[in-house]
Amino acid sequence: QAAALPPRSQRKHHKYSSIFHPLPSSILFINMAIVRGALRVCQPFVARAAARQVVPASFVAVQQTRGFAAAVGKKPKYEDGTLEGRYATALFMASGSKLQKVYEDVIGLRTMMEESKDFKLLIETPGVDPETKVATLEAVCKKMGAEPAVVNFIKVLVENKRIKMLARVVDLFEVFYRAEKNLVVCKVTSAAPLSSSQQGQVKKAMEQRAEKGAQMIMEFNTNASIMGGLVVKMGDAVFDNSVATRLERIQIQLMHPVE
Repeated sequence: QAAALPPRSQRKHHKYSSIFHPLPSSILFINMAIVRGALRVCQPFVARAAARQVVPASFVAVQQTRGFAAAVGKKPKYEDGTLEGRYATALFMASGSKLQKVYEDVIGLRTMMEESKDFKLLIETPGVDPETKVATLEAVCKKMGAEPAVVNFIKVLVENKRIKMLARVVDLFEVFYRAEKNLVVCKVTSAAPLSSSQQGQVKKAMEQRAEKGAQMIMEFNTNASIMGGLVVKMGDAVFDNSVATRLERIQIQLMHPVE
């Protein structure tokens, strides 16, 4: 990230200034540092995209008149009425038969935001003008081999000044994707790490509670504060059998006066 700007007399014409729409001189150097970082960070993802042997897809139109993407597919099974949810729904419907590839593309973008401060700064900084932001994000998506629907959707977010919502939109899109694929996330928290055998037993028990045909995505975490037992969150349901919760219940009972 750039620090203080050099004196105006010492500033040089940047090689990117002829490619991107000219920026105000006061933010040119900061913007170009962000752009270089964003382009650099996408390199590790190029090999992954190439390994998938991406087949060119037909162009999926996404309207850019400060509105939502064109609805070309079915709606997601899960609904979210927030603004981010409406954008995620628009992308889901625009994915059509390319849902799997679109999902991989947006997860790749989210991963880059998590792993690179430069890329996250590019997404969230309002000081980078829209034309520069679109040009940079297009270059990143091209190197990833992203679907046209994803590229156009990014343009919509920039055009509508909603690009800062990208991470949350991707989170909701992942919820829609998992619902469509009948994937159920099961988060298990224990006081100490569970053995492989114990993890298998927990998975088997939760599969019996899940809907028929559901595929479990198990996530095991530790939290010493629960003291023992398990806290399991499957979908919207929470099964709390931790020692800490049981002690809390006993304490509440003891505080009630004896009749």
